Amino acid sequence: MYGLNSEKLGPGINIFLFEKQSDMNFNYKGSMLLLMLFFFGTAQAQWTSINPGAGGQVQDVVCDPNQRGVLYLASDMEGVYKSTDNGESWSMTGHLVHNRVYAVAVTPTNSEQIYVGTLNGVHSSSDGGIHYQYHDISFGKSISAITVNPSNPKQVIAGVGWRDDYNFLKFIKQKKSGRPEVVFSNDGGEHWETMFIADQDITDRNVLNISFNPVNKSEIFVSTYGGIFTSKDAGKSWEQIELPSHCIGSRGVSISPDGQRLYAVLTHEGINGLPYVSPTAKTDWQVIQSGNGIELTAMDYWYPEVDERSSAQQERLILSLQKSRKGAFEATLKYDQQKLKDYQWDLVWSGLKGYDTGWDFADPNPRFIHYTPKSWPRAIWSTSNQTIFEGADWNGGYQWNNKYCKVSWETPVTHYGRLFPTYQGRGTESTYTYDIAVDENYVIQGQADNGLMESWDGGKSWSNMAHRTDSINYSDVQSVTIAHANGTPVVLAQATSGYGGHAKDGRLLYKVLQHHSPEDEWKLLAGGPNHELGMPDGIFREIAVDPTDKERVFVFSYGHGIYLIDNLSEAINNPDYKAQKISSGVVDKVVATKRIAVDPNNPKVIYFTGTRGYEGLFKGELKKGKWRWNRLFDGGGWDAEVVAWSHQGKTHVLYGGRSADKKDGDDYVFKLMVEGQKGWKRIFDKSAALAFRKEENKHWYPYSEKVFLFETKGGLAAYDDKIIINIYNHRQQNSYGIFIGTLSDQGEIAWQDFTGDIHYPGLTGSKIVDRPAGKYWYVSTAGAGAWFRKLPTDTMLSSH
Repeated sequence: MYGLNSEKLGPGINIFLFEKQSDMNFNYKGSMLLLMLFFFGTAQAQWTSINPGAGGQVQDVVCDPNQRGVLYLASDMEGVYKSTDNGESWSMTGHLVHNRVYAVAVTPTNSEQIYVGTLNGVHSSSDGGIHYQYHDISFGKSISAITVNPSNPKQVIAGVGWRDDYNFLKFIKQKKSGRPEVVFSNDGGEHWETMFIADQDITDRNVLNISFNPVNKSEIFVSTYGGIFTSKDAGKSWEQIELPSHCIGSRGVSISPDGQRLYAVLTHEGINGLPYVSPTAKTDWQVIQSGNGIELTAMDYWYPEVDERSSAQQERLILSLQKSRKGAFEATLKYDQQKLKDYQWDLVWSGLKGYDTGWDFADPNPRFIHYTPKSWPRAIWSTSNQTIFEGADWNGGYQWNNKYCKVSWETPVTHYGRLFPTYQGRGTESTYTYDIAVDENYVIQGQADNGLMESWDGGKSWSNMAHRTDSINYSDVQSVTIAHANGTPVVLAQATSGYGGHAKDGRLLYKVLQHHSPEDEWKLLAGGPNHELGMPDGIFREIAVDPTDKERVFVFSYGHGIYLIDNLSEAINNPDYKAQKISSGVVDKVVATKRIAVDPNNPKVIYFTGTRGYEGLFKGELKKGKWRWNRLFDGGGWDAEVVAWSHQGKTHVLYGGRSADKKDGDDYVFKLMVEGQKGWKRIFDKSAALAFRKEENKHWYPYSEKVFLFETKGGLAAYDDKIIINIYNHRQQNSYGIFIGTLSDQGEIAWQDFTGDIHYPGLTGSKIVDRPAGKYWYVSTAGAGAWFRKLPTDTMLSSH
C-alpha cells in the first residue's frame, strides 16, 4: 500500500510525497510490453496525445449552473475543454477564431447556450460547445470577462480586457489607458453592440469581471483595474463608484445573494490590495482584513466571490491570487440587520500535505477559484496556475482532489531517496513543449516551464521530478535529442532555470540510457557557469546529431556560434576534453538558430538557419581541417528551419522561412534543393496552403485572414519521398493545417492535407521514429504538449 508523506527537496521546495510502505521491485524491462500495448490500443486513432495533463496556464474552470458535474476549462493556448463527469475526464470543444481563452459563461436557464471570451473577440455556442459562432463586431477586442444576467438570460455583457497579459497589448493593438468598454447583447447573442461605460479616459481600462445584482435586476457592477463602474438601468447609463482615498483601483467584485452588499478587492499599490465590502445602496467601504482569525496582508488578491448558499445573516467569501502561492483564503462573515458584526479568515488550502498534487509538485496558486452553483453539492473549484483541483466539502473544511492527472505506479520514480508515481493526463494538454526525443520506451518533452518531462512507457505516464534539484530548477528545456556514446543511447538536453521562455543560461545536460528507466541519471556535460567542455553559457537552442556518426554532436550557443563535440564518449569520460568552436567569420554575426542539419551523405557539410542577428540559410563545409561558410540566401524569421535527408542516394535539403522577395511579406516559403540539380525550387507557400482546408477552416480563417501569417514555429520533417509542412501563426494561436507532399521521380510534388484529428497543430518540433510497426511522427506543440501518429506508406497515403 502507499501512504502520504511530506518533506523538503532542496532550498525552499516543499513537496507532497507518495511513500511505498512495503518493499517492492519494479521491472522496467516490462515497460516495452506496456509500450507495445499502448501502440496497439491507439492504432485506430490518427493522432495520439501523450501528455501528463493540464500545464501552460489554466485561465479558468467554470461550472454549468444547470447540470451537476459539467464544467468548462479555459486554456491559454488551445481553446475550451469540457467535462461531463465532474472533472474525471476532459475533451476539447469546437474551434475558435483565437485560442487564448479568458472567460466562459453558461446561460443559467440553458446549458446549451454558452459564451467564450478570447484574446480576439466573443464567441457563442448553441450546442454546448460543439460549434462556435464568432461575432465579428468584437474583432480585435480582447475579451476578459463575460456574464449572463441571471434575471434576464437574454442579456449578456462582455468586458474588453486582458487580465494580466499586458505584454500582449502590442500584439492586439490595444492601449492600457482609455475609456472602459463592453460588448453586449440583449437578445441572447443574436445581435451585439459595443458601449463605453465612462465618458473620460481612466489610467487602466482593463475589465476584470462583471456582476449582476441577483435581486435588483437592473443593477450591474463592472470592475476594471482603474475603478468600479455601475449601472442602475440595466446598462443604459453608467457612473463610477468612489473608492477610498488610499485605493487606486479594483481587481474584481462580487455581490451577496440578497443583493445588499458589494465585495471588492481594492488595490493600494501596484497589484497588491485587500478585500473590502460596501452596501450596494450607498457606497461606504469597510476593509475586511483582520477579524477573529488570520489577519490578511496586502497581496495580489483578485476575483473575490461570495458563495450562493450564503444567507442574510452569514456569508462566505473566497479570494483568488494572481501569482502568489500562499494558498486559498476564505472568510465567514456574520451580519445583523445588514451590519457586519463578526468575521474570520481561514487558510483553507495551502502547502502540499494531505492531498495529491499531481505531477506539478508546487504550493497552490488559486489563480481562479469558485464555489459550485447552489444546485451542486457544495465544493470549491480552483485552478492552480497550470492545474485543476476540486475542494470537496469535508468535515468543516475541504478535501482537495486532483482533477488534471491520474496516478500511475507502473513506472515509479525515486527522487531524493523517496518514491513518486508517474502521471497520466485526463484529456487536457495545455503545455508549451519546445522539443521532443524518443528512444525505445523512453520519451522526453523539453518544456517551457516544466523542464525535463520524461516517460518510460512510451508517453503513457510522465514525471518531471528530475528538474527539481538542490541547486537549480531545470524548468526551461528548449532542445532535446538522442545521441550515442560507446554504442549506448544518450539523451542530451539544454536545461536551465527560467519561466515563460526566459531561460537563464546555457547548460547541456546528458543522461546515458543504460536502463531506459528512472535509474538513469542526469549530469552536466557542457556550458554552465564554469564553461564545461570549454563551451560558453549562451542558451543552447539547437542540438543536432550527425546521422552517420551519432557520437558527433553540433550545438549552437546563443550569441556565441556553433560548437562541435566530435566524440561524445570522450566528452563524457575525459575531463580534459574540449569542444571545438567551428563557426567563424560572417556566420558569427548569427545570434540564434532554430535548426542545424547534417548532410546524411557527407558529414563534412552542415546547414543551419540564422534566426536572429544575421538571418538566412547557411552552409558549412569542412575543407583541409577548417570549416568554410557560405550564406546560401537571406530570409530567416524566428523559427526558420532546415532539414536534410537522403532519398535515392541523393541529399535533399528543405528550407522553411521568410524569403527575400518582398511580395511574400512575412509569410514563410518552403524551398527544396536536390543534390546534382541547380538551384532551389519553391515547393510550398501561402497560395499552395490556401488550396486546402477551406471547409475545415471556415469557422475562423475568414475572420483572421488579414492578420494571419503563413509561418510556422517548427516541426518541418522529411523522410524517403515524403515532406511534411505545418502552417501555424503563434500570435493568432491557430494553425491552417499540416500538409504532406510526395516526391515523384520527375521531381514533382503531390500535396495532401495531413492535419487529421489533432485539434491544435501548432508544432514547435518533431522527430521521425522507426518502430517495428513502421515509422511514427512525434511532435511537440506550442501549447498542446506532445502527440504522435503513424506515418503513411504510399498505399496508406493514397487512400488518406
